[in-house]
Amino acid sequence: MNKNLIVIAGIISSIFLTACGGNQAAEQKESKVEEKQLTEAESMIQEIEIAHNKTKYEAKEVIQFDLNLIFGGKTRFNGRLSMTPNGGLVRLEDSTKTMIWDGENAYLFPDTIAYEKTRFDVLTWSYFFAAPYKLNDPGAKHEYLASKMLNDQAFSALKLSFESGVGDSPDDWYVVYQDQESKLLAALAYIVTYGKSKEAAESDPHAITYEAYTEVDGIPFATQWNFWTWNEKGELNKLLGEAQISNIQFIKKAEGMFQPPAQSRKVEKPAA
Repeated sequence: MNKNLIVIAGIISSIFLTACGGNQAAEQKESKVEEKQLTEAESMIQEIEIAHNKTKYEAKEVIQFDLNLIFGGKTRFNGRLSMTPNGGLVRLEDSTKTMIWDGENAYLFPDTIAYEKTRFDVLTWSYFFAAPYKLNDPGAKHEYLASKMLNDQAFSALKLSFESGVGDSPDDWYVVYQDQESKLLAALAYIVTYGKSKEAAESDPHAITYEAYTEVDGIPFATQWNFWTWNEKGELNKLLGEAQISNIQFIKKAEGMFQPPAQSRKVEKPAA
């Protein structure tokens, strides 16, 4: 083969490889920039999930605990809550009633009780309990907020919102506060659009602080919830209510545990 042709071919090959290498380097650099933009919130969520031992938690069949919930000095609920790890199935029972979420509908037993918050109860308290494991659910959207103050203390923070049609209240949003040392979930600021407009909900935002963590089988759980008024400055000015979580245990799913008993009443979602 002609030496000149060999040299020319080598030059062309070198130029081609250099161009390809340059393009790949540019693409990798661009990818890393995009990754950095996308992963600040994702990294925070991952830290929370690791701190809360998500893998071990999700391997459990049913989590059961006693819930004593008080608002305005009055008992809101005092009984037992049983749920699958993701809150897909929920059972609440106290001395007067049983409330069931079977994955699609809410039921109240007995059907003669005039209680209108069944659907809210089975979805809300189970969600607050499982919140550290729900931050990356399908349809979740994240906005990284970096460091935010909450009552003069700095926390890592992000805003959690949802795509249209996700859950009963897709207009709800949360500000997620992470303890910068333990990496555990410290608090959630939130609005409740269940049964009301987004505008009305945003005029009265609240927050739940997760306190008194204890470990059960290597999984940390907050055993004290405090509910507060909240504003964009991160001020918690008034204590609205509290909840004590106790007797946390992992059990097997018993037959019929999440099926509504006979004489139950199906509870529909309220109109906004």
